[in-house]
Amino acid sequence: MPAPRRLASVTVERALLKDVVRDRLRDAILDGTFLPGEILRDAELVEWLEVSRTPLREAINDLARIGLIETYPNRYTRVARRIGSNAAPSLQALAVLHGGAVLLAVPTLSETAIARLQRRCDELIECIWGRDEIAIRDGFLSLFRAVDAAGENEAYRRWALSDLDAFYFQTPIEMVVRTLDARRLDEVAEATEELKVALAVRDAQRARLAAETMHTAMI
Repeated sequence: MPAPRRLASVTVERALLKDVVRDRLRDAILDGTFLPGEILRDAELVEWLEVSRTPLREAINDLARIGLIETYPNRYTRVARRIGSNAAPSLQALAVLHGGAVLLAVPTLSETAIARLQRRCDELIECIWGRDEIAIRDGFLSLFRAVDAAGENEAYRRWALSDLDAFYFQTPIEMVVRTLDARRLDEVAEATEELKVALAVRDAQRARLAAETMHTAMI
């Protein structure tokens, strides 16, 4: 019966396309291409992404569910607004969540994965010494996304790789870094170096504490 097979193929292709659209929209929101409160118009997004309206709306609904987009039927779709008072609580939450991710991941990491994460630590430290706010943001998120992806706890990975985006949005690292003095930035760098060492000796608890300190030093 060819019809069910074709239908399944279309369903899979649509799901994959929705995911691609969602990821591109998410990245554009997190990197500031689309600003908080900016109106998102379907016609412009369809042209920009070169997709039909169906996967676009599915992607928008996904991002609305996790708090990156706000929708009001028949009125507007817009990037969510940031709430200034959310930065510290979001950093505290990320400290716990990323610390937990490190704790879960370290015992199961391959030597290759450890070396890759250590390189990410070195890159972030270099960005901190250079005081490049955007590079620090990108390096910070890149490191912890890599930790999330490297862990073998499938339940955590399925959740963390999508729903943590709302915390990233409410905690614009580049804006937080802009408010920090040199001493506190140095604390973030020292904690990152400590994480690198903890990875080398496979000390999960030590790595968890270092990861948490990387966040709390910015509060």
